[in-house]
Amino acid sequence: MNRLVAMSVFCKVVEHGSFTVAATRLDMSTASVSKNVSALEDHIGTPLLARTTRRIVLTDAGKTYYDKCSRILEDVEEAERTAGQVQTTPRGLLKVRAPISFGSANLGRLITAFTTSFPEVTVEMTLNDRYLDPAEEGVDVGLYIGATPKHFSAGAQAIATLPRMLVAASPYLERQGHPREIQALASHQCLVYTRGASPSEWRFTRNGVEQTVHVSGSLRSNNSQTLHDAVLSGAGVGLLPAFLVAPDLACGRLTHLLPDWQPAERNLYAVYPQPRRSSPKVREFVKLLASNLDLGSPTLS
Repeated sequence: MNRLVAMSVFCKVVEHGSFTVAATRLDMSTASVSKNVSALEDHIGTPLLARTTRRIVLTDAGKTYYDKCSRILEDVEEAERTAGQVQTTPRGLLKVRAPISFGSANLGRLITAFTTSFPEVTVEMTLNDRYLDPAEEGVDVGLYIGATPKHFSAGAQAIATLPRMLVAASPYLERQGHPREIQALASHQCLVYTRGASPSEWRFTRNGVEQTVHVSGSLRSNNSQTLHDAVLSGAGVGLLPAFLVAPDLACGRLTHLLPDWQPAERNLYAVYPQPRRSSPKVREFVKLLASNLDLGSPTLS
């Protein structure tokens, strides 16, 4: 038995509450995971896990051992990371997760620039609108748009501010008219993005004065691209990321409404498991992303 491997396997089983999930995360067979845990229990001389048909529970000895194992494995990872800092050239596989609308906007171009600069890195990009913890998902860096993601068991770094814009298409405005005051939005068909706190409360600022409008409409979605398509078709008013609607405004497909009112901005965060923050490939990727976002512009530079 490789004791360090067995300790790592045991911790992974505890963290995920499942031999099967742990096996998937470790790229091992379930039988191999079970064998490692059993060998560890035989070596120690006491059960660490109480297995039932429905769940896995730590024994008292298992709780103590898990706490110790976690610290030991963190120390090992820290030692390896410190030694690895002499490697300054990014290389290897970089796993990135991003929201669908943001990822489909310009990330392909930025990733091309990154891999051109660092040809020894291969980027694996996953687009997903769910708020997933990178530590649980197994990615090196997750891109997250919204308020500070305090619920993640990982580090978060704000790298850009992403403005939003209030927009509608001509077919809708011809039917329903232009809203002339901010509170008039309450009587319009407003298409609501459901992520975040109080999605039906749209907040705006003008000359230092804040206004909150309670909106509603025939479509609610957790995906900005879906709302964008619906706005383009004339379904209603959208409060959408500027990077998503800038091309439509430029060619006249959409109209910018009430431009003197500024919607509350949202931040773009890079979120990663803490040990990976100092990895050269992660550090350089986040640096390139931040430097290529024009914080004052509705588009990616």
